This record gives sequence, C-alpha cells and structure tokens, in this order.
Amino acid sequence: MNESIQLDLPLNNLVRKSESKDSPSKAIFFLHGFGSNMQDLFGLSPVFDKDWTCISLQASIPVQYNGWAWAELDFQNIGKLPKPEQMENHQIQVIDSINKCVEDLYLDPERVNLLGFSQGASLSIYSGLLNPDRFNSVVALSGFFPVERLDDINNKGLEKLDLFMGHGKLDPVVPINLGHRTRDGLIKLGMKPSFHKYNSEHTIPNDCLKDFMEWLKERN
Repeated sequence: MNESIQLDLPLNNLVRKSESKDSPSKAIFFLHGFGSNMQDLFGLSPVFDKDWTCISLQASIPVQYNGWAWAELDFQNIGKLPKPEQMENHQIQVIDSINKCVEDLYLDPERVNLLGFSQGASLSIYSGLLNPDRFNSVVALSGFFPVERLDDINNKGLEKLDLFMGHGKLDPVVPINLGHRTRDGLIKLGMKPSFHKYNSEHTIPNDCLKDFMEWLKERN
C-alpha cells in the first residue's frame, strides 16, 4: 500500500495516491469537523479500494491542541457563524486545492468526490452548491447548511449534483432537525439529496459507512 504524502497546496493535507497507473484516478477529498485535523477522516482511506486517491485537507483556524476549524462558532447558536468570511475563504482554498490535485495527481476530473463530517459537511455542501460541475458527488455526514441564507447560488447544474446526507437521530451537537432543514432547502433548489437517518449520536456509525460506500461505488 502506498504511504501517505503531503503536497504543496493552499491547505495542509495528507494524500494516499492511487496504485493504478494506467488511467486517471477517481478521488475522494475529506473535510474534517470543528476542532479535529486532517488525520481524522484520513483514517477512512483503507476503506477505499487501491484505485482511489484519498486526500484529506486541513482547516487553517487553530481552536485547540492540534485542532482546527473551517470557521469560528457561536456555541450558543451553532447555526450562526460570527465571521462568515472564514467559511467563504476556506471554500475558495478547498476548490483551489482540489484543482491543483487534479492537475498534479493525474485525477479524473469527472470522478472528484467530496466527503465532510460536521463542520466539514457544512463546507462540503457549500462547496458543492457553488461548484456543482467540479464534483461527481458530495457526502455530508452529521452536518447542515443554512441554504436559505445563500443568495449567490446559481441553480444551473444543481439538479445533477449527487448528495448523500447521513445524520444520527440522537445527535446532540448538530440536532437532526437542522439536517432536515438543510435537506428541505436543497430540494427547493432542485436537488434530490439522498437522506439517511441512523440510531447514533455525533459520529459515523458502521451502517452509515456501509451505506455511503455503496452509494459512492455506484457513482464511480
């Protein structure tokens, strides 16, 4: 198995390159949750077959020991970002990092997938809404996005963007009603998100892992 490497990207990263040299590689990009780091979701890499390239990107706002955030939070109201420009800036850096990886790692531009957890799920949805042509699919786990607050979304192409949403019914951090609200807002935009509920808290349970891996394989 290929060892992980790091690339010169706008964001710190960990990369496991595809072992397939004959054709452009399908790719999955990971966006971690608030207070975590690039090591976290990179732990999912072994679940992906060796013909996948796995790239974990790290946020740039330090919030605790070796923990990072895509945007600062108001813990009294997690739906409100004190500095929304932080999420906007990270969204640009994520897309720039992905575009550079497509060029430098011989990735198939038609099979670029994005997976985020918690705040990383919010950023994944945001990135997909603003760049629907860039992604083959988006997986958003235990996250939400205030779709109704975005006035700069061009609906063109959104109906083609495949989105998997997984959420724990018992999630105390991001209550499932926020996931429902996000799903409903995306439907109003013309999307058809695949929404899945689990008997879990703020985590990725095994049945969710199984579901989104099968879903991804169908699309890649």
